[in-house]
Formats: sequence, C-alpha cells, structure tokens
Amino acid sequence: MTVLSTPRHPLVAAAYRDAHALYGDHLIEGRPALAHSAAVAAALVRHVPYASAELTAAALLHDLPEFAPAGVDAKAFLSGRYGEETTHVVLALAAEHHALDQPDPPIETGDYPVLLLSTVDKAVAFGSNLHRAERTGDVPAYFAAKTALVNLLDYFRRYHQAGIGLLPVSLTDEYGHVIAQVDAALAEHRITRHVTPVVVTSAPDAANRG
Repeated sequence: MTVLSTPRHPLVAAAYRDAHALYGDHLIEGRPALAHSAAVAAALVRHVPYASAELTAAALLHDLPEFAPAGVDAKAFLSGRYGEETTHVVLALAAEHHALDQPDPPIETGDYPVLLLSTVDKAVAFGSNLHRAERTGDVPAYFAAKTALVNLLDYFRRYHQAGIGLLPVSLTDEYGHVIAQVDAALAEHRITRHVTPVVVTSAPDAANRG
C-alpha cells in the first residue's frame, strides 16, 4: 500500500487529480512532473507514516506555482480547494525554489512542515538524478555537466545539516547519502579528467652536464 493506493483520502485524491490536470504533462528532464510529485508524496509517507492529508496534498501539488497554466492563480486555487496548511507549504516551497537564484539562499528551520517537505523533495530529486546518471553509463560526467546543481551543493549540504535532530533520522540519512554519492561522483570526475599527467624522463647523463 502507498499513499496513492485506493481508497485515498478525499483531499489526497483531489490533489492527485488536480496535479494531473494542471501540469501532469509537463516534463522535467524527460520525466513527467506528476511522477516526481507522486514520488515526493510516497517518500513523505514512507518517512512520516502519519503525515496529514493536507501535507500529503502539498507534496502532490508542490510544483503547481511553477508549472500551472497561464491564468491559474496558484494561491487562490490552493486556498479555495485545500485550505491554509496545504497552501502555506506549497507557496513556501515555491519561494524557497526562487531564492536559489540568490547568492546565499537562506535556510529556515522554524517551520517544520516546510522543512520536512522541502527535505523530502530534495532527497527525491537527488535520487532521481542519480538514477538518470547511472543510465548514462558515466555518473561523474553527468554531474560535472550539471553546473547549476554543482554551484548549489554547499547549500544542499547545509540544508541537510540543518535538518539533523529535527527531522526523522531515516530522512536525513537518505538525504545525506544521496548528497555523498554526488560528491563522490564529482571527486572521481576531478581525479580522472583533470589531473595533469606527469611525464617521467630519465636523468641526464653525468658526462653531458656541461
């Protein structure tokens, strides 16, 4: 059984239908956006089995502000159909995503539902990237080419550290593990692609030293 198995909570069922209708066909790196939303909802409930229906709905709809069709006011849509908690978390995650364009993105730990769902989202996104990297056959090169992600790795590491002691251990362990895998891949790329070869020559003959 998963969070999306039937029978679903009515709010969760509605969130899945709305995500599918509003941006289900949008692709993220060749994968349907809805597949990512569903993976985040499933991971949330795996780490927090008694997550509220409102937070699970937020997991399913967390990409709505970014991918909704023109003319759809995300805040009005969410508040009219899902209430305060779902609306707050979705909009907070959207604000956090936009803040990644700043030189030093802030990390807020005082809002537990936002910290929780944002960490789940990051762990799932990193895991998906690792799977795609493995399919290319060259994991180090895959991540080395993702400049935006590489530039934000320090932020993602700090976000992981911020959640330790606040979030479920299973979640912080999973998130830390996927970040460590990316770090290892980038280290391997630096070693194998950017080390200047050392040319060894024999010492000059004593008779030829001037």
